[in-house]
Amino acid sequence: MARDELTFGLYYDFRSLEPGPSALTSRWQGILEQVAWAESIGFGSVWVSEHHFLDDNYASSTVTLLAALAAKTEHMWLGTNVLVLPVHNPLRLAEEALTVDALSGGRLRLGMGLGYRDPEFAPFGTTMRARRRTFEAHFEVLRRACHGEAIDPDGAVRVAPRPVRAGGPELWIGALSTPGIERAARLGDGFVCVLPTQIAEYVAARRTLGLDDGRVTVGNQWIVAVDPERTFAAIGPHVLYQVNKYIEYGAFGPPELIPFLTDPRQVIEQGHYRLLDAAAAADELVAIIQSGPVVDCFGWTLFPGEPLDSAAARIEYAAQHLVPAVRAKLA
Repeated sequence: MARDELTFGLYYDFRSLEPGPSALTSRWQGILEQVAWAESIGFGSVWVSEHHFLDDNYASSTVTLLAALAAKTEHMWLGTNVLVLPVHNPLRLAEEALTVDALSGGRLRLGMGLGYRDPEFAPFGTTMRARRRTFEAHFEVLRRACHGEAIDPDGAVRVAPRPVRAGGPELWIGALSTPGIERAARLGDGFVCVLPTQIAEYVAARRTLGLDDGRVTVGNQWIVAVDPERTFAAIGPHVLYQVNKYIEYGAFGPPELIPFLTDPRQVIEQGHYRLLDAAAAADELVAIIQSGPVVDCFGWTLFPGEPLDSAAARIEYAAQHLVPAVRAKLA
């Protein structure tokens, strides 16, 4: 797959709400099989989200999961969206990233961010307050190591394995704030964007730095189905669980100031997700793609506790109707 060929992606957090270790194994193996099938019907990327110390099995070892996905797939880009860089040892992370990139034949896009959940930092020996300077310091070490450069003053120590492509694994940066977008423009191989309106801000930052327009993967908060209302009636409780958890984590601001939702319809009424069919989604997606250097588009694939077959129906619908419509309009 060409480096900047437009792809359409899946997005997972690997949560498993069913009790017992066998249920967790079954869920995760099912996701691996689902991703491999999705690749066979035209999807070109998969992204894995990261959080730590949560009791619903939220993915914490994202690069390990991408190693499993590397063995299951042949062409897809494999990405973290996003890995909490300040809590990782950058040398160990470089070893893992280079390993997955080699195993996959050069398909890793390591998406990284600052993190925003206070409980995730102290157990790793750092703090929320230090996360910005820690991010920049870790990124510098990670970049050198992934390039195959020496990491000691004497020039004798280099991380193994060696890079399998020029520059090593792609290092992308996710952000929401203006300083974060500037950081993505300045340091990253690409920008992991969740608010399409920020694509222009990223491009402007790149141009101010005297760089090209860069590359963007952009997410959406849509539920796309042949009958979106009927689909949401079935999966609404799973979506409600997800949104309430992000409220609890502080994703939308101080959790003590934001009330939990009590009814799935509030998810739609408050704009956390939108319900679209393929035709409407295609029109919006084309406009987003044409707004900047978008090389990948992804959407949430499987909600916590949702049956895999339920998500598969939306994957198949998107492959048969949404993706072809977008490509036709762009052509």
